[in-house]
Amino acid sequence: MYKKIVVGYDGSDRALRAVEQATDLATAVGSSVHLVTAVDKANKIHEFGSSSDKVFLSDAEIARDRLANLASKYNHLDVSLAAVPGSPAQVLVQEAQDEDADLILVGNRHVQGLSRVLGSIAEDVAHKAPCAVLIAQTA
Repeated sequence: MYKKIVVGYDGSDRALRAVEQATDLATAVGSSVHLVTAVDKANKIHEFGSSSDKVFLSDAEIARDRLANLASKYNHLDVSLAAVPGSPAQVLVQEAQDEDADLILVGNRHVQGLSRVLGSIAEDVAHKAPCAVLIAQTA
């Protein structure tokens, strides 16, 4: 049915609930999971530590480490990771296309204005996705 599920993670509790639903579904149907996070195109460098113990990490490296930590909780699954510059909806759609995904699982979100029902990211993904889209209840 679904060989590969793409799901986004931005560090929020709602995104974690979407990841949990994606991994539950992947476990049930034998799918792999592709965890994705969008990073700012500017890709700032951050300094950690002091003196000779200084470490410099980019936004993408920090995001990838965050994804790797999350993925380690799902070692019973085939999980791949991507930290990609761009907007969340654009990144999810592009990764689904690049990975030949069968499903994008995206969380719903309570936002203001016209996109209030689905959330702007879910709405954008639903309109542009190259595969099926499941909008999970994460609120």
